[in-house]
This record gives sequence, structure tokens and C-alpha cells, in this order.
Amino acid sequence: MLFLAVFCGFLAEYQLEHTIEHQREKQFMISMVEDLGKDIQLLKGESQSVMEQFNGLDSIVEIINEGTLGKSEVKKMYALQRKFLYPLTLELINRTEIQLKNAGGMRLIRNREVSDSIINYWQLKERFNETKEAINGHRIKAKDLSFILFNNKFYSKERTDFSFGDFIDEPELMTKDLSVLTEFANRVSHTSELLLLNYRQRRLDSLVHAATRLIEVIKKEYHLK
Repeated sequence: MLFLAVFCGFLAEYQLEHTIEHQREKQFMISMVEDLGKDIQLLKGESQSVMEQFNGLDSIVEIINEGTLGKSEVKKMYALQRKFLYPLTLELINRTEIQLKNAGGMRLIRNREVSDSIINYWQLKERFNETKEAINGHRIKAKDLSFILFNNKFYSKERTDFSFGDFIDEPELMTKDLSVLTEFANRVSHTSELLLLNYRQRRLDSLVHAATRLIEVIKKEYHLK
């Protein structure tokens, strides 16, 4: 009788631990779905912002390549480079990711399709961050050249929207050296192409698709609404 009582107690404790782990697993998945939803919103917003940045930078290249650098063109270049030649800073949500990685939570996920999809999404996020940093490196090189071309004294300190009329006096280029302008245009062009092709089309779009698919898989397997 004593053996049977101990054995039943062991089974009850095992079942309780098993139930708790299943509850933790489901809570992790609910949290993951919330994070993915926020990621999708952030990625879509970034995609729109990148298109604005691409168009603005592309306009700088067109002005330089056309070779007409009158007052209106120079003023437009001043506004565009200040407004759009900025670094990429998007950080995706990693709340549940940190918990799963640091607390050994991945062992709780029994469904192979779900765990594989999560790992795939994390790998895509790593590539996204690598691409972001690579583009920022090219942007820094273009920005360094901008300090040779643009004089900050012409920018108004009272406003920060950098509209075409938001200047002190009439802005002038510090140099019209063709080699400097050409190198600047080349670097800006390369940065804008990377933004559109590598960052937006390859990374942002892939992450949105992967996040959407992962939400569908989790909701199906864990019967979430």
C-alpha cells in the first residue's frame, strides 16, 4: 500500500508538472503572437519610410547628374540630404525571444513545425540586422562627404522638418568640384539602391511574410483566436 501511495503521488506530481509546462508553452505562444503582430506593424511602417528615403536620395543623384546646380537645385539638395540621409534604427520586438532563449523555453515547444518556424524567423531577423548595419556603413561614408559639400550654418535651428524654404540666407555648396560631387552621388545612389533592393524587398518583405505565416501556424496549433 505504501509503495502504491508513493507511486500515485509521483504520477500526480509528474502530471502537475506536465500541465504547468503546457500552460507555460501556451503563454509563450500567446506572447509570441503579440510580438509578431507588433513586428509586422513596425516593418510595414519602415517599408513606407524606406520608400520615402529612397525617393529623396534618388532625387539628389538626379540633380547632381543633370549638372545644373542653380539656387533652387542647391536648396533642394540641402533639404533632401538633411532629411533623408539618416541611419536605419528599427529595432524589432524581442521580449518573448529573450525569454525562450535564456529560460530554456524552446524545449517546451512540442510542435516541430512551430519550433522550426520560430527559428527560421529568428534567422531572418539576424539577416535583417546584418543588412541594416551594412547599409548604415555605406550611409556613413556618404554622410562624411556631405560635410565637404553642405554648410550647416544655412540650416534653421528653430525648425526640424527641413522643408525647402527652411533656411537661413541662401544656401551654397562649399565646393562644386566635379569629382567630389560625383563620388557623393555614387555613394548616395549605392545607399538608395541597397535600401530598396536589399533592405526593403529582400529583408522587410520577407520578415512580414514570415511573421504572418508564423502567427497562422501558432494560432492553428494552439487553437488561439
